[in-house]
Amino acid sequence: MGGFGVPVAYGDLRRVLMHRPGPELDMVTEETAADFHFRRPVDRERFVADWDRMHAAFDAHGVETLLLTDVLAEDRDALNYIARRPNITYVRDLAAVFARGAVMMRPSLKGRWWDEWVVRRAFERLGVPIIGSIEAPGRLEGGGVTLIGDDVAVASICDRGNEEGTAALREIVLGRDVRSFLEVPLPGGHVHIDGLFMVLDERLCLLDREALSVYPCRLFEAGRSEPRWVLFEEFLSDRGMTRIPITRQERDEAHLNVVVTKRSERAVGFAEARRIGEEMGERGFHLDGFPGLELIQGNGGAHCMTCPVLVT
Repeated sequence: MGGFGVPVAYGDLRRVLMHRPGPELDMVTEETAADFHFRRPVDRERFVADWDRMHAAFDAHGVETLLLTDVLAEDRDALNYIARRPNITYVRDLAAVFARGAVMMRPSLKGRWWDEWVVRRAFERLGVPIIGSIEAPGRLEGGGVTLIGDDVAVASICDRGNEEGTAALREIVLGRDVRSFLEVPLPGGHVHIDGLFMVLDERLCLLDREALSVYPCRLFEAGRSEPRWVLFEEFLSDRGMTRIPITRQERDEAHLNVVVTKRSERAVGFAEARRIGEEMGERGFHLDGFPGLELIQGNGGAHCMTCPVLVT
């Protein structure tokens, strides 16, 4: 299987870039955990065992998983760098792939500065075009970017993304990859919109209503010089989207951190997300769960640890 292009967030996942964590996890200590946004130092064997179960679920769903160290196997500089960067496992934050190619992100967390160059080099080897980059003073991460349908890109202004970053992304994709661009400010303390909102299907999503009702959003549309002000949930309602509300505990434990692998049918996420799995099951989905009690200590799950390359 080959190719690239991500026109929607909820189609059949064909190819995905991932990184199997290794010795770099030992860089996370009591003193550095906050720098790398880990809750605490992890047990490397248990962390990797959780990751392996997640990876096995993607394999079982027929997804072609491209491992970063395999793609860059002949690149000594990249491999040496990865061995010192425990957050490389969270590859989604380093790039966002659209229909035409990839936009390279610019991480905000100091423990992630410059990590995006590794994924850029992998895309060059995979033949994925780079259609743009977030440059200083812009900051934006892939967890802060998503798609609603095939016509709306969403980017959040949050602890990890600023207005310069969202404006840079808008300039790259609006009128080319999407017809509309929704800029969503998040309350303080939230690092990405994927911790509050997850698209599951054309008219189905998971949603933290409390956090996403604080600020109005700006909706930019191709061909219009000025944005419109909209409320996030009203925007979803106008599109006919069913919202599955999540609780604060589910949010804190990353239960909405799921990845659709087969449109309207299958997804991968934490086994602990039982209620969300039941809600999805009532709507025709099977959530294939993997245990993540150690993995969650890095504050991420299946969504954070996958960078979709091809979705059909």
